[in-house]
Amino acid sequence: MILYTIMPLESIYPVDQQEYTTQQYMEYNGVPMLVDSVGGASFEIKRIVSTDPEHYMQYTPGQRILIFPS
Repeated sequence: MILYTIMPLESIYPVDQQEYTTQQYMEYNGVPMLVDSVGGASFEIKRIVSTDPEHYMQYTPGQRILIFPS
């Protein structure tokens, strides 16, 4: 079945809010991004929040990064 609509997918297929409890916005090496905690010091990049093309050359959504507290 093909659904043609102008409605956002979230309105048609609601998303479970539990998916967003582990996500947070942070800056890593000067690059603002939305990450999802995978466990411990490991994070998965969900979205890069930048207009600088160089940031998209360094990091990609789905990439895992390690962040150790200082």
